[in-house]
Amino acid sequence: MGQLPLVLSVLLDEAKRVWGQAPPSWEPCRVEPDELRAAEREAMEGAQFDRLGLKRGVWEAYRAGTARLVCKRLGPLARVVCLLPKGIAEPPWELWARIFAWFGRAADGRPWRVTWFAAPSPRRFPSVGQDLGPEHVNGGYTRPCSTHGIFIYREEEATRVLIHELLHAACLDEQGPAWSIPLREAQIETWAELILVALKSKGSAAAAKRLWTAQSHWVADTNWKARTMNNTQDITDYGWRYLCGREQMYARLGVSLPAPRAAAASVNGSLRFTTPLLEK
Repeated sequence: MGQLPLVLSVLLDEAKRVWGQAPPSWEPCRVEPDELRAAEREAMEGAQFDRLGLKRGVWEAYRAGTARLVCKRLGPLARVVCLLPKGIAEPPWELWARIFAWFGRAADGRPWRVTWFAAPSPRRFPSVGQDLGPEHVNGGYTRPCSTHGIFIYREEEATRVLIHELLHAACLDEQGPAWSIPLREAQIETWAELILVALKSKGSAAAAKRLWTAQSHWVADTNWKARTMNNTQDITDYGWRYLCGREQMYARLGVSLPAPRAAAASVNGSLRFTTPLLEK
């Protein structure tokens, strides 16, 4: 399986810490009127990233009685409101507890507040030759440096998106004129994937090697298809910031990706960023 990247070995130490201690327990909570108003506003006003109207669809399902509302509080760390269409399971609460334990208390002392519109719409590559846009790749957004503005709007990869948006919310974006939005997004996404591998391995080096091998191949294959079939060539192409830009960020961390497996990649229609093994 190859050698575990040094940066991932360091992250495993933190994963061991968070899995080795008991976080506060999740408790049911009542959704406050201001939370519902905020959810409706986000759903109905839309966003530049949610071009498919996924939030709106989930909100309308909730209003029609075909999506349920779940609210849970993790002590002083987090408060999560879920809108779950029929057949969609609740998030992996234990893993999410470890994620919030990893990030700890926000700088302002308030709990991280997350709203999840669990739309059952997976990321899929568009037709060959079509550029990748927000409707193909995005699944969440946040207000930087804010505890109260994390919104996730796909069921698929919700845990990865949670980590990605928490990195933004915790003010961990690189600053300065050399760091454009595409570069910052590529870096945040790279860290989100590495943290997810560390957490899913529960700090085990053997498990991390297995998951990293699968994830590194997934990145190489997905990037190959984005570049070869959907025009994702450089930083000026929207999909670059989440896909091919990761190659540059992994290189900065001294991490080499494997060669792409073109035959398999060409027939894989999934545009998710991480291997399905990271959701099992």
